[in-house]
Amino acid sequence: MGLVGGARFAPSPAGRTGRDRFHDMELRRAWSHIVFLPMPTVRVLLFASYADALGTSALDVELLPTTRVRDILASVRARAGAERLPPSPLVALNESYATLDDLVTERDEVAIIPPVAGG
Repeated sequence: MGLVGGARFAPSPAGRTGRDRFHDMELRRAWSHIVFLPMPTVRVLLFASYADALGTSALDVELLPTTRVRDILASVRARAGAERLPPSPLVALNESYATLDDLVTERDEVAIIPPVAGG
């Protein structure tokens, strides 16, 4: 390491030229104005035994533009405790029963509904 103007610097890695370092600075400058926005999410509501199994009554799941109900279920299943979910749980999208192929947007509300027994 050397000392230049009171600042420490490391010598360039072997094989790198001043042109390479200039190119790296240009890339950093080109990307410096880009702002990475958080991915949109959807709120997933869990009830009764599903909420108990996952330890929460609601989850936020990240969305892509092509996210479907099946993708939401896959994301929930990847969490600890989700092994208690049945293979095909009932899912509601905006308070109406949903199919696995329904598209989900960030304005939607998804609920995973456990079986209900009554008498």
